[in-house]
Amino acid sequence: WRELKDKLGRVREEMLGVKKKKGDDTKDAIANLPEEEVDLLNKIRHVKLQLVRCLLFILPAINWSLPNWATNPLLGELPLNGLMLAEAYTSVYQSLQ
Repeated sequence: WRELKDKLGRVREEMLGVKKKKGDDTKDAIANLPEEEVDLLNKIRHVKLQLVRCLLFILPAINWSLPNWATNPLLGELPLNGLMLAEAYTSVYQSLQ
């Protein structure tokens, strides 16, 4: 994630530098940079959504990894199903993006 944010910062700096320059190649450079910026922003959003999915899955995974999860669960049925439903919704949203 940090790598993507650093790259996004470099792209934005290049955009500012290219806008200050004058010349024939400026229009082409400006046209390519916004596409690269949008691509990086999409990658960052994908990483954030993946992080949310992982966080939503942590407690159910711990619950199911316990030896007596069926008789003495860590989470009740409603919170467990709610977390898994939220993870499923996040997964579908991530797939559509």
